[in-house]
Amino acid sequence: MLWSWYFMRMAKTSGKNKAETGLEGQFNFVEGSYLESTSRPWYALLFLLPLVGLYEAGTQLVSAEQIAEAPRIMAFTWLMGLAEWIGMDRSMAWAFPGLVVVIILLCWHLSSQNPWRVRPGWIVWMGVESLVLTAPLFVLGTVMHSAGSCVVFAVVNDGGVATGMQEYMAKIVTSIGAGIYEELVFRLILFGLIIMVLEDAMKVRSLITVAIAVLVSAVLFAVHHYVGLQGGEIVRLEEVKIGSFVFRMVAGIYFAVIFRYRGYGITAGAHIAYDIIYFTVS
Repeated sequence: MLWSWYFMRMAKTSGKNKAETGLEGQFNFVEGSYLESTSRPWYALLFLLPLVGLYEAGTQLVSAEQIAEAPRIMAFTWLMGLAEWIGMDRSMAWAFPGLVVVIILLCWHLSSQNPWRVRPGWIVWMGVESLVLTAPLFVLGTVMHSAGSCVVFAVVNDGGVATGMQEYMAKIVTSIGAGIYEELVFRLILFGLIIMVLEDAMKVRSLITVAIAVLVSAVLFAVHHYVGLQGGEIVRLEEVKIGSFVFRMVAGIYFAVIFRYRGYGITAGAHIAYDIIYFTVS
């Protein structure tokens, strides 16, 4: 019942129904245009599906030791834990997070009743747009670095710089997973649920609801890089530093804004592109 409500609510905030919801500050892109169409869940699914496959394949091809030493994706770990909790074998639980992405986007698309027609060229442009949207994050990182702050965005293992191709590939794999599953948890699910509860159930004004959703999802996004759940216990993942925390929180706000106006696909794409570029140049 809850998920049915969720999909119906998310459908109202996508595509041609945006204008009918009275959401203040929501851009109403021309129906059928690139900006309007690629913000839909169907385009997000087609754009991200190859990346989901790459991540699943990468976790099998890259050695377990390198994956363990690479940046941790707590969001992926949580979803795996959920799969094991409901009774799935660990060997099958690896595929569960990707299946969640596909099911949510497909159900969201079906609820929105948007057309199935796709322009393949637009999926390519989604990749280009994702790359362009990383620019503000690198500008912010440069400014904070000049001010003497630590601006590490992704969680890096104690070894720091990659020492070989295997370790580099592990970081590329985890960059893809981080973009897909962190945005799934903190934007697509958490952001959507906050909007749904505050606006629909508690009748809070839309503008206030969005502001709360942006801030809460951004703060929790930053916090989860430092603490996580492993084996049912809360553990510290890395030392808390003011500079990195502020950067990650601002990045969370930025990703929430992208999600609000450009949808899950572009948000995850920008996150993936940032992490890959970061690890490549570092």
